[in-house]
Amino acid sequence: MKRFTLLLLFGLLSVQSLLAADVTEVEQAFQVAPLQQATAEDLLTAEQIMHESLLRHDLYPYVYEEQTLVLMDRHKQRDVRRIKRYSRLEADGSFKSLLEFVHPDSLAGSALLFLRSGEDQQSSRILLPALGPHLIEYQGGMSGGQMLGSEFTIEDLVPEDMALFQYQRDEDVVDHDEVYFVVLATMRPEHAEAEQSFYERKIFIRQDNYAITRIDYFDHKSRLLKRQTRHDIHRVGGGMWRANMIAVENMLNGHRSILKIDRRVYSRDYVPNSIFTEEHLLAAAGQLALAVEEEAAATVEVSLPDVGSDRQEVQP
Repeated sequence: MKRFTLLLLFGLLSVQSLLAADVTEVEQAFQVAPLQQATAEDLLTAEQIMHESLLRHDLYPYVYEEQTLVLMDRHKQRDVRRIKRYSRLEADGSFKSLLEFVHPDSLAGSALLFLRSGEDQQSSRILLPALGPHLIEYQGGMSGGQMLGSEFTIEDLVPEDMALFQYQRDEDVVDHDEVYFVVLATMRPEHAEAEQSFYERKIFIRQDNYAITRIDYFDHKSRLLKRQTRHDIHRVGGGMWRANMIAVENMLNGHRSILKIDRRVYSRDYVPNSIFTEEHLLAAAGQLALAVEEEAAATVEVSLPDVGSDRQEVQP
């Protein structure tokens, strides 16, 4: 508990500036890059840029993370959640991701399971202990469903499925002497029937390391609906870079969500295949619920007043 408190305090301090940031200030920071002599980067297509970014940063096969999620509404009321995330990429291209909520107690045991096959078939199921010991289909995603009250969708947290989109390069931009690719992404015509809450994404990608730092979401009238920004981006090995903090702002309701990575481990041992089964999820939810009940019972016992009994009291 002490470790969590320290992490939570650090996380809240780290996201303070993001929660108070002005969107217009971020928008004005980017300027169109001046014309220069043609370089190799100028010859890259939008698809090549996206593929290189995906290959460098999002395709490590085994990743375990401990995360802190901070939610804030337009009245600056905050809610904090703790999450364990497991992701696994198989040789056939299939991808699995599991989010387990461990805090607060009202969400402990809840889990969100995302599966994508090598044939680009995907499914999402959610476990909510309050609704019973079974997984139900989860409809959140590009259609706009929020992930358990946050401004994140599942697609914000899993690797890009390039088969669904078509890409086009926009003018490069510069921010603080850093040059960025700008890629516009829209749904491919053959997938146009898929329901989604946005029409187009504008993706900003650093040219030095191909790390995505910002994604803007627009409707058919080019109105900004949502903005995702990535912060504390650092090298984690070789040419791979990862962000330790991701922020999403909903321009329609004024809500913000900040996801901070407190711990990240790249290891097969942390993400065995058994983690992604319904049997594991139900067993883990039951164990967590029992632990919460035992902690609550211990708290009640410690807080009982002394009534003269010769029973030895448990010290907090």
